[in-house]
Amino acid sequence: MSGGGDYAYDTRARIEAEAAVGYYFVKWTDARGDSVSAANPFPLTVRSDMALSAYFAINSYAVRLVAENGRIKAGGGIYTHGAMATAEAAADGEGYHFVKWTDAAGDSLSGDYAYRFLVTGETVLTAVYERENLTEPLTGSEQPPTGFETPLGVYYTEGVLHLVNLDGYFISVSTMKGERVLQFTADDGEYPVTLPAGIYILNAAGGKEGRFAAKFVVR
Repeated sequence: MSGGGDYAYDTRARIEAEAAVGYYFVKWTDARGDSVSAANPFPLTVRSDMALSAYFAINSYAVRLVAENGRIKAGGGIYTHGAMATAEAAADGEGYHFVKWTDAAGDSLSGDYAYRFLVTGETVLTAVYERENLTEPLTGSEQPPTGFETPLGVYYTEGVLHLVNLDGYFISVSTMKGERVLQFTADDGEYPVTLPAGIYILNAAGGKEGRFAAKFVVR
């Protein structure tokens, strides 16, 4: 704040306040707390001793969430500066699976369904989905095809997750509600793991095929 000091009677003073990051100037108040002016800078004619206080308020920002071929579950709205927000997308849409969150410039932010971030300005986030290339789930009695043309695949039986031709892929396994239960880089075809009965979504990134997604059943 600038402009304070000693002035001769009937002198013009220029009082100015600067808001901190995330705040905006509202008004000047006197020693009793009464409003004096909303001008900033404030031109003042000095005719007596006086004390002025600058009153500031915190900024509020809109957070807008958009889904391409999917569904937003929660997170959009109005937030004050410095608040934490959580953008939450559904695990999958009709024939699509969630890939990532991007900002207004299209830059990638997170691959988590629920993305927690600090609000410091107007924000637009997009939940990006990709069309699923789903394989039919294999039951415990079925075996994957063999030969040079063996496709990518996944199945679960007797406490073991079986990956078909997914060596070197980054693997993420989630429930249908979007809860991530496994995440690892595949270097073997069999992974002993206990999974409750239900339907799961496997997303695999990397490898020669680029990206692969499949649903599999745990009975």
